[in-house]
Amino acid sequence: MPQSQRALHTIAPEPSRSADDVYLAIKDALASNHYGAGQYLREEQLAKSLGVSRTPVREALRRLDAEGWVETRPNYGVRVKAWSLQDAREIFEARLLIEPYLAARAALHIAAEDIARLRTLADAMLAITHRPSTSESCEAWFAANGEFHAIITAAANNARLDRSLRSMKETPLIKWTFDTYSDEDRERSARQHVEIVHALEERNAAWAEAITRCHILAAEKAVLDRYQREHSAS
Repeated sequence: MPQSQRALHTIAPEPSRSADDVYLAIKDALASNHYGAGQYLREEQLAKSLGVSRTPVREALRRLDAEGWVETRPNYGVRVKAWSLQDAREIFEARLLIEPYLAARAALHIAAEDIARLRTLADAMLAITHRPSTSESCEAWFAANGEFHAIITAAANNARLDRSLRSMKETPLIKWTFDTYSDEDRERSARQHVEIVHALEERNAAWAEAITRCHILAAEKAVLDRYQREHSAS
């Protein structure tokens, strides 16, 4: 059955949900790929599954539309956004403008305990590359990688850029990046994480910025290569 025709994912209802709760619940379901690209999200069904009225659902969908998670089609409704090659390029372009800069700032401000945590996470990701790739190892990698980069961008002490970057990296496209990686890609990425930690330990802003830029460019190449392979074969 095509993804667009799959039954709506049921989100476990909880009592007394606020508008923010409803927004986060739907966003989490989207980030976890519970809905297929192009699938329509019906307010009535979402409200029923969440145990709320349609008003907070409608507001949540408006917010998600503004953030690029869904798209509203007049006379049809709201559907899950299908990511394109242009979307991928725009996200990586934005990351290249923001993330290396924040890494450079972090090198000057990051606390010693944060560096110690980064070292633990980098070692964990390196260890994952030495084991067979499974869905569980991919999830562990994704979680460790997310925490790793969140620590660095938070340490840069620029809350607005940090929020903008986190919003971009919460998209399903970023999760797709890790599913794209070959064993060689993961090992290269893990080594780059270790080098980023070295740069931060040395308080070397230029080094931290440069290796972060290389890290993002390598991820971009893996994603664009996969996209082109899949679409040239179809």
